[in-house]
Amino acid sequence: MKIKPKIKTYGPIFVRANEEGTLLYGYDRAAIDNPVPTSKTPAETLLASIGACMVLSIGIVARQKKTEVNPFDVEVRATKADDLPSRFGRYEVRVSAGLVDDPTLAEGIVKRAKTVCTVSNSLNGEIILILDQ
Repeated sequence: MKIKPKIKTYGPIFVRANEEGTLLYGYDRAAIDNPVPTSKTPAETLLASIGACMVLSIGIVARQKKTEVNPFDVEVRATKADDLPSRFGRYEVRVSAGLVDDPTLAEGIVKRAKTVCTVSNSLNGEIILILDQ
């Protein structure tokens, strides 16, 4: 008899940088105001790390492209793999709409940021990038 773990999702965890560049965290887009990573569980700590890395990576890429980004946040969710061992099989990283006025440029920044993000690049699970339009 094959054992199948229960499919479980984690998140969302939201991350943004304020005007001074300080990272802020929250469980809800309307309340991203905690200077300490939101983490009730080690799994949420991992999601907060992915979100923080993506926020910082987007900033790095935007500076390289000499592009100003509008205020944005990153939402991170994860789904456990449907087989053993117990692990995340998929991560969803959603960047809020309006990163920059040009949707093609925004998509390029987000894709390049993924290649810069050391945390997400260190994970085995699939990373799904979503840029809200």
